[in-house]
Amino acid sequence: MAYLDKFNGFFSEKEARHLLNRTSYGASQNLVKNAVSLGLNATINKLFENIPLPEPPLKYEPDGTANGEINDPHVKQGETWVTAPVHPNLQDSRDNNRVLRARNRSLYAWSFLQFQDSNFSVREKLTLFWHNHFVTENSNPHREFYYANILRKNALGNFKEITKQITINPNMLIYLSGNQNTNTAPNENYARELLELFTIGKGDAIGNGDYTNFTEEDVVQIAKVLTGWRVRGIKNSDTLNAYFTNNRHTKGDKILSHRFDNAVISENGENEYKDVIDVIFKQEECAKFITRQLYKWFINAEITSEIETHIISPLAKIIRDHEYEITPALKVLFSSEHFFESTFCMIKSPIDLIFSTTKSLLLTAPKTSVKDQYDFAYVLYLMATDLEQSIFHHPDVAGWKAFYQEPLFYKTWVNSYLLPKRLEYCKTLVTGGKVTIDEKRYTIPPLVPVLQIVADISGAKNPNTLITTLASQLFNYRISQEQLVALKDILIPGLPDFEWTVEYKNYLADPTNIALRTSVDKKLRDLIGTMVQMSEFQIM
Repeated sequence: MAYLDKFNGFFSEKEARHLLNRTSYGASQNLVKNAVSLGLNATINKLFENIPLPEPPLKYEPDGTANGEINDPHVKQGETWVTAPVHPNLQDSRDNNRVLRARNRSLYAWSFLQFQDSNFSVREKLTLFWHNHFVTENSNPHREFYYANILRKNALGNFKEITKQITINPNMLIYLSGNQNTNTAPNENYARELLELFTIGKGDAIGNGDYTNFTEEDVVQIAKVLTGWRVRGIKNSDTLNAYFTNNRHTKGDKILSHRFDNAVISENGENEYKDVIDVIFKQEECAKFITRQLYKWFINAEITSEIETHIISPLAKIIRDHEYEITPALKVLFSSEHFFESTFCMIKSPIDLIFSTTKSLLLTAPKTSVKDQYDFAYVLYLMATDLEQSIFHHPDVAGWKAFYQEPLFYKTWVNSYLLPKRLEYCKTLVTGGKVTIDEKRYTIPPLVPVLQIVADISGAKNPNTLITTLASQLFNYRISQEQLVALKDILIPGLPDFEWTVEYKNYLADPTNIALRTSVDKKLRDLIGTMVQMSEFQIM
């Protein structure tokens, strides 16, 4: 096995599609062709380009009380609410809550628009990775936005730096009780998760309170280091920034255990948290820990001793050699023989599944209005939430179970309850129809441009060519003869091949003929709607 040796095969559409599917959210045929024309090296460099941050989320719901909503006096429709007062300060607290819930919906829809529009970039896939790594949950949309902004700004950057920023982020301070951690009432929540989930991992128990990578006493001492950080109340104008209170900080030296070479964290006030993070990151295990997390996110959930030796350790060394910048290691991984050998071993997460449907089938948000655009994205958010991958609402501080819970890992996404929903949502995105989410009905219009997709397939008059080409684009490999026959029976039930050839030729000769156009469109929509329900579409 070549492991991290550079891929030296032919970089065809199959390899390009695999790369784009794993590093971004689905890929249109045009993106795949662009990648092939660029070649592997240039494609990877383009994926890691430093692109501008998106414009902030907008208020998209109109003012009014017809649906129980209330006027937001601080923001007009089509403008951003991010710079508006965090507390709407309306007379009725219920009205305040309605405004904040509307801003929450805007944030979630906007986040899904970023996934939808990510195109040739790994940034959004990494933003979600960090969101699942540094888990927080807080109902205030402003704090959620600024927390997510840290992740997005640092997505391609430095693991140690993002850890420092997240440590004193108000969302995190509230979620893991850091703002309640004082010299008179120490709170160990964040200190424990900083070690166990965010930086180095626990490892096996060696003795009482002593693990492979840290001890219980380290948790106690690091909690003392982190005392004194606070978050102002929601009605305060500066509630979005944490602040340090020296008289709530534990004074004096803090001594870590033998796991950290008995390092002494000297009194350093508001900069002390940086000092302890620097000490943690001196341990080689930090680089291995984050490398394993990235490997599970992008490659495979199961890490064998062989993978540990030949993939994790050398990539971790690259991360350490680059002072915890992750991009150099990821570029090596995505360029490797091992990456292109690791195919069809990952069940798509709900977010991957939804956007592999929309992106590969050219389904885009309507451009008619801000409301239509956000409504489209919000329904996608609700679908992912219903499939148990809800952004800003993880099941627990460890993140989504698919990326840590043995032995199921990715299989968590496809139990007997979730699989029928996955299949229903995929088909409905293609064919249109109504879906019920959380007891509410939503109408999905049939917006996938099936005629446009098929028009770009050379030889589409031949049903065999049409179906095998679509299968290559949707599944990234050739289907069996039995599958071809079954799918052809969806396109032209019980009819010989020439029936499709004649009908499609007639449509091409007279594309404005409503009857011909409607008939061909329905046949193609039924075909593709069936294909996205196949098990082959559920994996990548």
